Formats: sequence, C-alpha cells, structure tokens
Amino acid sequence: MDKVYQSTKKVRETLAGGAAAAFAIAAALMLGVSATNSVAQQSAMSTNATSSTPVDGYNAPQGHLAAIRHIFDDPSLRVHHYCKPNDKIVAVCQLYDTNSANATLIGIEYVITQDQYNSLPDREKPYWHAHRVEFAPDRADVQMPDLTPEQAKAVMSQLAPTWGKVVITWNPNDELPSFPPQVELVDHPFMLNATITSSNSTQ
Repeated sequence: MDKVYQSTKKVRETLAGGAAAAFAIAAALMLGVSATNSVAQQSAMSTNATSSTPVDGYNAPQGHLAAIRHIFDDPSLRVHHYCKPNDKIVAVCQLYDTNSANATLIGIEYVITQDQYNSLPDREKPYWHAHRVEFAPDRADVQMPDLTPEQAKAVMSQLAPTWGKVVITWNPNDELPSFPPQVELVDHPFMLNATITSSNSTQ
C-alpha cells in the first residue's frame, strides 16, 4: 500500500505542480493558466484546488477536457470533464453534457494510477479503461479548448499512464434521471465500432 500511496502522491504533485501536468480528466485541469506561470501562481492554483468546500476546485489547475465515446446510448456526445486532484487517487471529474452555464451534471469519472489499478480485485478491473489507449486519435477524440496544442500534448502525456472509471448517473437522452447509475465501458466493442467524425459529434 505504501507503494500505491507514494505513486499516487507523486502523480498528484506532478499534476498540481506545473502547466505541463495541469489536469483537465482528468482526466480530468482548469483555470486557463499559461505555461509560464510563476511557482507562486502554481502554488496558489494547488491551494485553490484543495479549498475548504468540496465543490471548489473542479476547474483546476487549468482548462477542461471534452471527449466522445462515453455514453453507451449516444457515443457521439462530447462529454465535458471538470476535474480536480484528490487526496486518495489522482483526480475526480464531474461530467457534463455541454460546457454551457446550464449544463447538466450527468456523471463522474475517477482517475487512478497504474499501481492502484493493479491493486484492484480482478472482478473490478473490467470497469476501468486505460487512458493511454483511449487517447488514440480514433478513440475519444480528446479536446482541451482552454490549452494550447503544446500544453494539451503535455497534459495527455501525464495522464496516459492513468486509468479511468466512468459512472453515468443521468443519461443525457432521458428527461429525468430515471435509470440506476451505470458504469460506462468506454472500451466496449459497441463504443469502439461506433462511426463518429468531427462533423457528427455533438458538443
């Protein structure tokens, strides 16, 4: 367990410490801070991400992440992730159906390290997806609109070794949250075989 804790602590410190490791995920991330921020500014970001109320910091340390193939009933829907570092795992992300002011909270994603994934019971592992695979160009089509291409590439590099578990609590195709929460198998063959292009993905 010490190995898992130290690995988690290292990833959290890396994510919170600099723009190259800034979390969007996870995935994911989110104050729109430039890569040239001072150490003092980065420290302030980290403090803000762990502020006194649980809802604060879900836009830290910079930017947010949007990805497709997260909703089984609608793989083309681009799900917007607003994440913050967590004391026990790498990060916890709130998932929304859009990035507008009245967007609906539709689920959460937990992000863990490779060591933490290895420590999971075998029965639990199928519910997690590897970000190093999901980040392939023909998979999640990850977008980080608050970052430059260089910053986004650096963030994805930091997140690549991690694993995610997506739990949808409100199917965005339903008018009410009338279905039990569902773990979305992001790498299920149905998701992978869905034909999605930039033109038919919904924002």
